Parts: sequence; C-alpha cells; structure tokens
Amino acid sequence: MENLRIASVHTKETLSHLQSLIHQQQQALRNGAAPQDVAAQLQAWEQIVQQLRAEMALEKSAQLSLLYEVSQTINASLDWKRTVQAVLNAVIRLTGAERGMLLVYDEQGQLNLELTSVASGMPFSEQDMQFSQSVVSQCLQQDRPVLTTNAALDPRFQNSDSVIAYGLRSILCVPLELQNGPLGVVYLDNRGRSGVFTQEDLALLATFAHQAATALDKARKHQKTNRTLSEKIRELTILQEMARDLNVGLNFDRVMERSIAWAIAASGAERGVIGLLGDDGIRWAAKVGDVQPVDVVAMRSIYTRKPFREEKRIILPLLREGRPVGVLYLETETRIFNPDKFEFVQRASDNIAIAVENARLYEALRKANMAKSEFISLVSHELRTPMTSIQGYAEMLSKGMVGQLAPKQQEFVEAIERNINRMRVLVNDLMDISRIETGQLSLNVQPTDFAAAVEEALGTIEEMIRERLQVLTVDIWPGLPKAMADPERLTQILINLLSNAAKYTPYQGLIAVRAWLSPDEPEFIRCAITDTGIGIAPEDQVRLFTKFFRADDPRVREQSGTGLGLAITKSLVEMQGGRIWVESEPGQGSTFYFTVPIALPDTSR
Repeated sequence: MENLRIASVHTKETLSHLQSLIHQQQQALRNGAAPQDVAAQLQAWEQIVQQLRAEMALEKSAQLSLLYEVSQTINASLDWKRTVQAVLNAVIRLTGAERGMLLVYDEQGQLNLELTSVASGMPFSEQDMQFSQSVVSQCLQQDRPVLTTNAALDPRFQNSDSVIAYGLRSILCVPLELQNGPLGVVYLDNRGRSGVFTQEDLALLATFAHQAATALDKARKHQKTNRTLSEKIRELTILQEMARDLNVGLNFDRVMERSIAWAIAASGAERGVIGLLGDDGIRWAAKVGDVQPVDVVAMRSIYTRKPFREEKRIILPLLREGRPVGVLYLETETRIFNPDKFEFVQRASDNIAIAVENARLYEALRKANMAKSEFISLVSHELRTPMTSIQGYAEMLSKGMVGQLAPKQQEFVEAIERNINRMRVLVNDLMDISRIETGQLSLNVQPTDFAAAVEEALGTIEEMIRERLQVLTVDIWPGLPKAMADPERLTQILINLLSNAAKYTPYQGLIAVRAWLSPDEPEFIRCAITDTGIGIAPEDQVRLFTKFFRADDPRVREQSGTGLGLAITKSLVEMQGGRIWVESEPGQGSTFYFTVPIALPDTSR
C-alpha cells in the first residue's frame, strides 16, 4: 500500500517537473537560446523520461501486487460483512481515494447503502450522500463508470452544492457487474486534489470490480444459505419444543390453551382462537385476544381440508390422518402475515392437530374411566347390603340358632360362608381400585411399627399356610425404626403379598419374610417376601402390576383371583413414598420387594 502511494506521488512530481522544464525551454527558445543549450536540455529530459519509465514500472508492479493481494483476501471470505468491508477497503487502497461507499441491490431490487469508509478527510454528510447517490444513479442509468479529474470544472456537476461547498475535485463511480446484471456500485471521491483518479485507475478498478462483484455475490448467497439453514434449525427447534410442551400432559384445557399460544407464536398473529369440530358444528375452545371468528369461512376450510390465507387472516384446518378434528383461526392487525412463514405455520398446525386429538381421546378415556369407577363404587356399595344379610343368616344357621343342621346342611352353609368371604375380598378390592383411580383413597400416614404390621398380616393368612403345610420364617432386624406409613394399608400390602406367596407355593413349600435397612437406601425399610412357588415368566413380570392381569399358566388359572391385588398393592406402596419390584424365574420361586420410608425423629421438641 505505502509503496504504491510513494510511486504514484513520485510519478506525478516528476511529470510536473518535466512540464515545468518544457515550459521554460519553450520560453528560452523564443528568447533566442543557443543550440548547445537545447542539446543539454534534451539530455536532461531523456534522463527524466527514463526516471518516469522506472517510476511507472514500479507503480504498475505495486498496483498488480496490491490487486493480487486484495483479490485473494476478498475471494477467501464467505462472510458478507467482512467481504463488503474488504471490497471497499481495497478500492480505496487501489485508487488513493479519501472516502468511499458501497451500495448493493437487495432481493427486492432496491439499491441500499451497505457501507461507507473514510481513509482521510471528513465523513459523508447528508448533502454528500444526496450528491453521491445522484452520481451513482447516473452511473447505473448509463451503465458505465463516471470519472472526473476536477469536478469543479466539469460541466456535469456545475450545479452541485456539494462540489461547491466542499470543493470536491476527483470523483470515480464504477458499477459492480454480474452476468445477469449489476450487483451494486462503488463510489469514491477526493476533496482536496484534482487528477487523483486516472483512466489507468478506471481500467484497474473495472478489472477489480468484476472480481469484487463475484466475491460479493458468493458471500451473499452463502449468507442467504446460512440464514435459511438457521431459520430451518430455529423452526425445527420450535416444533420440538412445541411437541414436548403440548404432550407434557394431556389435560384437555391446558392443551387447548397452549395450542393457540403456540399457533400465535409460530405465525406472528396478534390474536386467535382454536375450534373443535363436533356433530353440531364448531365449538370454539380457547381464545387469545378479541377475535370474532367467521364460522362459514372456518367450516369451508375444514370441509375442503385447505388453508385459507389473506394478508391479515389465516385459517388452518387441523387434520389427523386426513380427518378434520378442528380449525385454527388467526388474525393480525398491525402487520401482514409473512408468506415465507406459511409452510412453517402449517407444520406447526400438524403438531397441534396431534395434541388436540390425543387430548380429546384422553378426555374421553378419563370420563369413561370415571364413569366405570363410579359404577364399580355404586355396585360394590350395593352388594355389601345383601352380602351382610347372607353372611348373617349363614352364621345363624352354622351356630344352630334355628335348629341343629344335618352334616350335609352344615357343609352347604360353610360353602356359603367361604364364598361370601371371597365376595367380600372382591368387593373390597373393587372399591379400593375405584378410590385409587378417582383420587378418593386417603391415607392416615403415621409412625408405624413394621414388625406389628407383619404380625397382624400373618394372623390373617396363618390358616391358609397351615392348611398347605407350608413352612414360614420371619426375620425382622432388631431395632428396626418405625415406618412412616398408614398402619391399615401397610398391613393390607403385606396380606396381599403373603397370600399370593401361599397361594402359588405348593404344599410343604417355604415362605420367608425379611425386613431390614439396606445400605443403598438407608432412609427406607426394605421388605422381601420370598417363596418356593411356581415362579413368574419374564414376559408376565412386565405386566404383573397392571389391573386385571393374570398369567396364562394353568397353575395360576386354577387359583381364585381377580388380578387386582398386585395393582392395588403397587398403588398403596407408591402412595406412601415407596417402590415395589419382583425377582423371579419360572419353577424357581419368586421374591417380591417393597420399600417404605422410615419415620424420622421429631426434632421440634
């Protein structure tokens, strides 16, 4: 850069000196100078010409070197801002201009100022901008560069206030041409000096302008690609967040509210409403802002399965597997919907349609389960009255209160009593599962003696164990802290697990109960109930704690049961803050584990 400036200055000074000498010699010849004096002058001029050639060669070499350097710089970058800055810096360096500006056409065909740069002198004023833009317009309209070595004497700029006020001398404006038309234009000027820009500068800059235009076009395409990619990534991120948010819970009202909120965020709307399609038309479910949807237009979008788009209104059918489930009605007042966003809004509506349909199905299932639970609760309650009567009369008959029974009659009464007890267990299980599902089961959690709960449970099933000649062992850690549990429900958990162990363990089998504090869960009492029974297949273990599940093994099916005991047990364990699991192999017996929190000491006293 510095070498180029020095060479240019020296060349101009030498030319000025040569012109001065020629003028002096002309004056001397007119005054009758001697021939020998003329010869001496010619020799001096020859030396000056040689010096000019050397300086011009140096200047040309420096220009070519600088041109190569800046060409390498601008072609190496794909960053739009850096390329724009590099191009403007380069043309100022190549020409020795004081100031410059770069203007580029946008995608809508508007010429916009991208950057100004000031190497020396005053920055561009508003009046300068107006003058320079008129030069730019002239350059583009004539489709050729504009060059003036002295604007003050150039008739094209005689009426320019900027030329007069700021003493503009040298001006150069060159279009940046591509094959399909101009990309933009470079404007340069110098206030103090005339003759700064030459035809050689113009030729050099024209050569560079093509490279600069190509580099700028490449950088702009790269910027557009990056912007498009970034926008797609942003849209995908929004869609992922939307799907996660809409499916975090299936509460119907929440899904409706979040759906319309996401639709407004995705579309840029200012207000909107979501409608659900029913037998009697559209039911508008959730609204944001003061919007009055037009049902006729919304129904047309639903039945045609096509979106309806205007500048300030969008109506999108919500389709699930091609079937309409609802509609989004979006409006804007202060801005216009961006057509480029429409495809993204449609993808967002697909996510909303899935969430809406899932929420509707879940709501229907919830209501069905509620109705089922209410029915079970009602039936269970109604069954208790006749069961109590049947049991009462059976006890009266069994005790001979209405006369002594024959052996066969006594056998029938005992069968009645056994089946009434089975019915009571079934009814109790049905009522428990109904209360659990409807959230009506309450617990009375308090510090509870775990060993006492085990003892009470064993008292309930000891007759079953005795009848099967099974061997039972109990190992409760001494000093085991109290459990924080509902005493009645803890006993129920133990009864369910022990009765299952007894039921599925053959005669003379072994059953063991252990309770201890495990090192990996020191805040929980861990209990294990182990049997030497038939075991459980791996595929059945997956479904073991679900309602009404019973394995297909004939040895399981021959035992009475409803498939509710383990489901109830799991719910009771988890409601008290514990967990339950099983380890088993077919033919090798099973071990059921469950935990219950320990009761921490009361430190408030």
